[in-house]
Amino acid sequence: MNPLAPAPESQPESAPESSLESAPGPTLEPESESESEPAPGPAADLTSVLLAELAAQEAPVSAARVCKRLGVRMSSLLRCLAYLGDDVVGGAPGPGLVCVRQSGERTMLSLSEKGRAACKTTR
Repeated sequence: MNPLAPAPESQPESAPESSLESAPGPTLEPESESESEPAPGPAADLTSVLLAELAAQEAPVSAARVCKRLGVRMSSLLRCLAYLGDDVVGGAPGPGLVCVRQSGERTMLSLSEKGRAACKTTR
């Protein structure tokens, strides 16, 4: 027998149909009756952690430092900041909770007065 020759194909044994029907699998039905309300996910978690981190700072902090403290990538942080700042996203202005300023090469972040007030009310 040649060791470089392909092995003969073997046919997998087919399982009885009854065992396939009872096997668990993904369902296409929603778990809840309300499909219009998305479940909170990583973005919601990042938003709350980011606001808490900025609320703990007295002075503006660099975006790189926030990324390192929170363990997130810069792209994720900037995406989150776009929704929390004054930027218009999807035709609607943002809530203006954070201030993003350039200081030379560094992007500096801080809470706006509106953001500080919102964080105080949620404590």
